[in-house]
Amino acid sequence: MKLRALSRAAANVALVLFALALLPSCLLPPFFMFSQGPVQIPKMEFNDAPAIVWSTRLADSQIKRLGNPAKPRWDYTSAFFATSLLELGLATNKLDYGDYATALIGGCVDANGTITSYKPGGHSLDDNIAPGRVLLVLYNRTHDARYQKAVQLIRAQLNEQPRTSDGGFWHKQVYANQMWLDGLYMGEPFYADYAKTFNEPADFDDITKQILLADQHTYDAKTGLFYHGWEDTRVQTWADKATGHSPSFWGRAEGWYAMAIVDVLDNLPANHPNRAKVLDVLHRLADGLVRWQDEKSGLWWQVLDQGSREGNYLEASGSGMFVYALAKAVNQGYLPREKYAVAAARGFAGLVRDLIKTDADGTVNLTQICDTAGLGKNGNSGSYRDGTFDYYVHQTKMVSNDLKGVGAFILAGIEVNKLGAVALPPEPATATATTAPSVSTAAPASSVASADAPDLTPAEVAKLGWDALPQILAHIKAPTFPDKNFPITDYGAKADGTTDCTDAIRQAIVACNKAGGGHVIVPDGTFLTGGIRLLSNVDLHLSDKAVLQFVVDLSEYPKVLVRHEGVERTDVAPPIYAFEQENIGVTGKGTIDGGGENNWVAQVGSNSRPNFVVPFRCKNVLIDGLTIHNSPMWEINPVYCTNVIVRNLDINSHQANNDGCDPDSCKYVLIDGCTFDTGDDCIAIKCGKDDDGRRVNIPTEFVIVRNSTMKAGHGGVTLGSECTPAIRNVFVENCKMSSPQLNAFFRFKDSPSRGGIIENAYMRNVEVGSVARGNSNAGILIQYNYQYTAGRTAGDYTPILRNVNISNVTGADIPRLVILQAPANAVIENIQVKDCTFTGPNPSELEQNAGKITFTNVTIKPTATATPAP
Repeated sequence: MKLRALSRAAANVALVLFALALLPSCLLPPFFMFSQGPVQIPKMEFNDAPAIVWSTRLADSQIKRLGNPAKPRWDYTSAFFATSLLELGLATNKLDYGDYATALIGGCVDANGTITSYKPGGHSLDDNIAPGRVLLVLYNRTHDARYQKAVQLIRAQLNEQPRTSDGGFWHKQVYANQMWLDGLYMGEPFYADYAKTFNEPADFDDITKQILLADQHTYDAKTGLFYHGWEDTRVQTWADKATGHSPSFWGRAEGWYAMAIVDVLDNLPANHPNRAKVLDVLHRLADGLVRWQDEKSGLWWQVLDQGSREGNYLEASGSGMFVYALAKAVNQGYLPREKYAVAAARGFAGLVRDLIKTDADGTVNLTQICDTAGLGKNGNSGSYRDGTFDYYVHQTKMVSNDLKGVGAFILAGIEVNKLGAVALPPEPATATATTAPSVSTAAPASSVASADAPDLTPAEVAKLGWDALPQILAHIKAPTFPDKNFPITDYGAKADGTTDCTDAIRQAIVACNKAGGGHVIVPDGTFLTGGIRLLSNVDLHLSDKAVLQFVVDLSEYPKVLVRHEGVERTDVAPPIYAFEQENIGVTGKGTIDGGGENNWVAQVGSNSRPNFVVPFRCKNVLIDGLTIHNSPMWEINPVYCTNVIVRNLDINSHQANNDGCDPDSCKYVLIDGCTFDTGDDCIAIKCGKDDDGRRVNIPTEFVIVRNSTMKAGHGGVTLGSECTPAIRNVFVENCKMSSPQLNAFFRFKDSPSRGGIIENAYMRNVEVGSVARGNSNAGILIQYNYQYTAGRTAGDYTPILRNVNISNVTGADIPRLVILQAPANAVIENIQVKDCTFTGPNPSELEQNAGKITFTNVTIKPTATATPAP
């Protein structure tokens, strides 16, 4: 029979979903309008450049001012600058920023893990605890034991930190019984990062307690602002005798507090009993900031509620901190975009327009920064800081390029860049700006395919469909390498299958990298090796008869940062690994052999088996031509990568969980001309899982699969189940699939604990030989209750599947065409199957439990005859 327009739905969701599907988007309620995840829209420009470019300009200028290489400095201002550089390195894929941060703070730790200039006796939150956050990042990236020892020393200080009568940390030993808002940023983000890294969830009770105590003692409901400090005993002159709080609302103090909250929320478990209370503090704080934002400039004043009172000034560091906190909170979903994105964008525009000054040689300066401020006796000058308006505006210095302002500006630019375009209101005619920032909100042109073109939005891809393919392919280019060869045999490797060649291969890679790049050649023969770490501009090239045989010896694979099934953790290093490198390759027609699942299980257990080839946070990756056998787990697993090409591979590996290629939170991926003969899914496109996926918040998008053969495997192409926040814009064409174990040729997995979005998935011109028989198998398998049991599994997020288009697919032996399983809160919409022919399915077995699937010109043939059923 011909199926032309079939739509069924379970009674509990069908009418609602169908009615919503008919509504134009402009009439949808806000829940549906903003359930798509971060809105992807063109970036704004401020004067002549996007926000991220201004961050790099100021960072480069500040490094120039400080000197390169960095001189180690153990203090909170240097740590704050280092934190901003680490984030900027991730945002721009420029490793030099991370290297500078490492030298600046990591250089204070000696070979024994001792921290120079660290004085625990003073119980200082700022200069003792705050720099530890940088060391935690370095430890998570390198697993250097000296960093671990150092952060454990810092964490131990918190156990001894003096506290107020209700449990709040003293700011310092010399500031007895005092909580300052500054101290919340100095202590709590490190405390939370440490709890996450070393799995100490009970610490979050104390972490959130500190935030809530600061709110309790310093929040002023009348203004919506927070006082700088609070003293438990009321003996200080600055402390109000009734309440204990200080007299004024100092901008940067509240800025530290705002940043502390959004950074702690990144690690705070979703089910923590105090999370809702912390979010309430953030909402009240954000409302106060919007209320007191200067109307003319978009900036904030040194003393927040005093406006243009004589002596008050628009201050850069506090303004930058507010922009960072608001923009990040919007990007992470802690605050609604429609209310707060404009405030963040206006603030950054004001910083660039009014407070950034550029020298003739291009050096960028940030002006109007409060040098330092505090409460009580100043240990340096002996003067008394009474916390009044007069103190903040007349007894403190205004400076340029202070690290507290520079770090805040860099972080603000990173987060504003993620916001996309924001429609700013016209500036008043009396604005302080001399030149208005140029804000570009024009949609990207879709007629020209260019690698420099902005990313297509999900809505644009949904509109273009297959016509979006040229624009996506224009962003995917294979890296090139200098014509220089570094044979591993020149460094001592022997092709006898018994000599350990690990160090020889490492030496060849290092030499190639230092020489500016080229090809590390593995000649014909069998080479025994442990873990291989790729470096930038290096192509590891295997000759036709070369074999890299990986030994299964745990000592050869020191722990590194990985992502295991959508969750970040430190674990056994993958056999081939790269971390934050650019222009890397593993190529040639040789073979890599991972040693097999059973050997790895014996060494590390089933749950710590590494994936085989893992480029992590890399850019411009080429994996081409290899034969792959005996993977410990997944075969190819790029994580957080951009511009990845996987082509011409022959994968034959039938161990447990042997997925063929699993791009994870990657952007612009091409899988082309491969043969998958695997023990699990041939291709599984993934991103994050549950709470950790929401924390990282990096989707997988713009993935093309073509010209490949799925010889054996469970899923031909699977999207999920790790799909938090989103998998989008996936195109599959010109493939052949057939396997006795094939569960589905197109499979989608999600659940209310994931709450992810899968959208814009296209498949065409695919030949399917057979799908395995069984009650849980179907050609199109939609499992939106995957690993989820209502009432028993945590999570009530909305799983979404929309805009799936399947065309020109033929199936020779398809016992069941569709299984759709979804919980009541799922959104399943616009699933289209058209111009397809399937042999075998019984029409009565077309199952649909939620949402809407449309069949157009789909021919169902019974197994015994080629004539379409009536």
